[in-house]
Amino acid sequence: MPESVPPKTFIADLRPGRVATVEATVVRLEPVREFEPPSGLRKKVRNGTLRDGTAEIALVLWGDEVDLVREGEQVRIVEGWVKDYKGRPQISLGKVGRLEKLTGL
Repeated sequence: MPESVPPKTFIADLRPGRVATVEATVVRLEPVREFEPPSGLRKKVRNGTLRDGTAEIALVLWGDEVDLVREGEQVRIVEGWVKDYKGRPQISLGKVGRLEKLTGL
């Protein structure tokens, strides 16, 4: 049986502290960075920007996620975590989210 997809939310309607599903285009990706958190295990992180027909939102990819997408690709983030970072909303896959590549968005 195919996996169900929660209804999508427009980026302009996203609010911090919520889980959301969005469909958008990756319009910018920064280079992958590595950092060492207090746990001592080095981690990869990559920042970017997603855009739909309503707005843009910052995207953060962690660990193995950093290589999942390229600029210009159309994606669906299912149950992504939206949070406030420095006064602006940003979305990540969080603990339960997933990223799917789309065609013809």
